[in-house]
Amino acid sequence: MQIVPFSPNREFIADQLDRMRRFHCPVTLVYEFDLTETLSVLERARGAGAPVSLTALLVKATGLVLDRHPRLNRHVFRRWGRRFEAAFDDVSCTLIVGRQSPGGEDVLFPVLIRKPGQLSIPEIHGIVRHHKEEPLELLPQMAAFRRIQRLSWLGRKYFSYKARSDPRFYARYYGSYGLASNVARDWGPVAGGGVANTGVAFFPGVIREVPRVVGGEIRVRRVLYLGVVADHFLLDGADLARAMESLRSLLESPALLAGV
Repeated sequence: MQIVPFSPNREFIADQLDRMRRFHCPVTLVYEFDLTETLSVLERARGAGAPVSLTALLVKATGLVLDRHPRLNRHVFRRWGRRFEAAFDDVSCTLIVGRQSPGGEDVLFPVLIRKPGQLSIPEIHGIVRHHKEEPLELLPQMAAFRRIQRLSWLGRKYFSYKARSDPRFYARYYGSYGLASNVARDWGPVAGGGVANTGVAFFPGVIREVPRVVGGEIRVRRVLYLGVVADHFLLDGADLARAMESLRSLLESPALLAGV
C-alpha cells in the first residue's frame, strides 16, 4: 500500500465541496430535452464549417434563461452568522473545463464567460476552444487558479470565507451560475449534479437515442438528460419549473442556431 498525499487540485476541490456541504442546501432535478432537430441543425452547421458546438449552445441557452429569470441570478451568502442574498447585476457563466496537466493529472478549472446571453454561439465556441487548446501555462485563468491552489491551509480557509461572505469577491472568481461541459454520447450518467456552490448550476449528462411518441407515432429521438442543481435556501420548485420551461423552448428549437 502506498500513501499518496492530496494534490493541490484535489485539495481545492475538497475545499469547494466542504463549503457547499456546510453553507448551502443543494437539490438536484433531472430534466429530459428532445434535441433531435437541434442536433441535426448543429451537425449540418459544423459540417459546413461553422464554428459551433453543443457546449457553446448550452452556454448561450442557459445564459438567456438567467437573463429571463433573474431570480436564478442570485446567490446566498453568510456573514456574521446571518444569511443574505445578492442579486448580481450581470449574468456570468462559470464553465467547468477538463484538461490534462503537463504532469498527466486530470484537472478541472473554471472558464468565466460574462454575459453569455449577449454573445453569439460562434463567439462562445471560440472562447471554449481557446481554453481547451491553449497550453495551460499560457492561460491567465489557470495561472490564477494555480495561485489559489498553492495557498496554505490558512490561506484556503480565508479564500473560502471571502467566497461565502463577499458578493464582489465571489462574482470575480465564480460568476453567477455554473455549467459543466462533459456531455456524453450514447452511454454515460443520466445527469451529473448534487454539488454546487452557486444559486443554480447545470450538469449535462448523456444524449441517448430513445423511443418517444411524436404525433401519435413511436419514433427514435435523441434526448439530452440534464441535471439542475439549485440552492434550496434560495430557490423553490416553482422558480425552477418556470426557468426549465424557458430552457426547453430554447434547446428543443433550432432557432438559436439560425444564421450560423
